[in-house]
Amino acid sequence: MAQAHMLLLLSNSIDGTADILVELCRERGVAVFRFNIDLWTRYRFAWTADGFRFDDPTGRSVASEDVTAVLWRRPSLRDTPEWEGGSPEDRAATEAELQTIVREIGDWARARGLLRLIEPSGPRRVGRLAQMRVARDLFPTPEWAVGWGVRWPPGRRMVKRLTTESVGEGRDAYIFVQSVETERLSPNWPWLIQEIAPAERDATVLYVAGRCFGFEMERTRADLGVEDWRIRNGAHDDPWRPWSLPEGLAATIDVYMKRLGLLFGRLDFLIDGATTTFLEVNPNGQFGWLDEPGAWPLHHAVLTAALDPAMAIDGSATTVET
Repeated sequence: MAQAHMLLLLSNSIDGTADILVELCRERGVAVFRFNIDLWTRYRFAWTADGFRFDDPTGRSVASEDVTAVLWRRPSLRDTPEWEGGSPEDRAATEAELQTIVREIGDWARARGLLRLIEPSGPRRVGRLAQMRVARDLFPTPEWAVGWGVRWPPGRRMVKRLTTESVGEGRDAYIFVQSVETERLSPNWPWLIQEIAPAERDATVLYVAGRCFGFEMERTRADLGVEDWRIRNGAHDDPWRPWSLPEGLAATIDVYMKRLGLLFGRLDFLIDGATTTFLEVNPNGQFGWLDEPGAWPLHHAVLTAALDPAMAIDGSATTVET
């Protein structure tokens, strides 16, 4: 008799996608245990050589021997309410320990073929430069450059960050995509700049285990008065609509993601007439705002893949460049 599913969902309390996945598990009759890292003080946890066990605030528990799949959603303390206790230094040290424990759980799951769909190290393993180098073989791509100690050619370009991690003394500041005149960039700092490609509107594709779900912004860039929708505050609140991918694009995306060794990601594109230009891929991209409430086809696709042993993250994935 096949073992019943027990999904361990690693996330935080502000993750709306995790909320929906838990509800879909309930509808499907799939057992799920959710660990919200920012609410860690409300849980009990013990890990010994014999395995680990979680107890949640409602009295539910899960033991490692019962776990059949682990999904790495967003076990991050970023933007979450600050938990109380200790000095700022104590909290920083504790949070570092918590992040390490969660990564160890991910490694434990990977070693047993239980870590599914989303690779925790994906954003670091598949960085922006690797993305662009591989994409150039398959898609139209904007020209890019990275470096310091040099003066860039004059003109307006997009400035992007190489890392997605927060910065600043409190690790609570972020640098978002923005357009600048490159002659204003100081040569004393490292910069990643990208050509501003011509486009009518922005598009994004959610890739889930070989399936592509396309969406485009309802409003054009001219309507929005921007050079890139990512520079807008609250850009996810702008209306999006389903997008039928041009012939052959889904197959090309599949080849691209296989070269990167990714089973999941959200890819951003530009649409300009018959030309679809690649911008970037987020190996653990948000997608909740794109889904259809009630039916939740995107969330269903993610949950189905997370429960599929064929979608295991085995840790052997590498980026294939030609």
